[in-house]
Amino acid sequence: MISGALGAAIAFIIGYVMWLTGGWAGGDVKLFTALGALMPFYTAPYVQNVPYPFPITILFNSVIAILPILLIYAVICRIRGRGMLYEQVKITELREGMIPAETIYEKDGKVSRWSSKFGLKPHYDRVYTNPRRAAGLTRYQVGALKRLVRERKLKNYIKLKKGIPFAPALGLGVAIAIFYGDLYWRFVLALSGA
Repeated sequence: MISGALGAAIAFIIGYVMWLTGGWAGGDVKLFTALGALMPFYTAPYVQNVPYPFPITILFNSVIAILPILLIYAVICRIRGRGMLYEQVKITELREGMIPAETIYEKDGKVSRWSSKFGLKPHYDRVYTNPRRAAGLTRYQVGALKRLVRERKLKNYIKLKKGIPFAPALGLGVAIAIFYGDLYWRFVLALSGA
């Protein structure tokens, strides 16, 4: 029971950081946390029989398995002049449920933007968008943003998070871990000649 809670905590922390960077959605974090609770640790022979967190193995296997696909996707995004995790759209084209990648707020009558993930959060009188709200923009927020554009208090663009489901990659990472083992350590051992 303690190992399951510890595995879930490790998986949640990793997933939360991935969510903060915009790489994962909330469902990916929940799935990864559940996998960490169900399969917390295993004894890997290549780390001198020390209990090794299974969520880390799942994550590395997932990333290694989908790396070629991610590289192709990154090249296509680069060619098209778009970001991998974010896209910029006109506020006048916003719809309810879209997830912003930046905070738009009002302080002392001035509307500003803030998109730092790890910096100090600004103080504001009113917030119009919240990137941490999993359900995305409400109808009220979309209306308020469009009104700010009409009043020329805000430029007509916003950065949105792109939804890239990582759950299929996690499933592939689990399958590889169960049937083949830890790809990362196999690569390390192969490169070191062991």
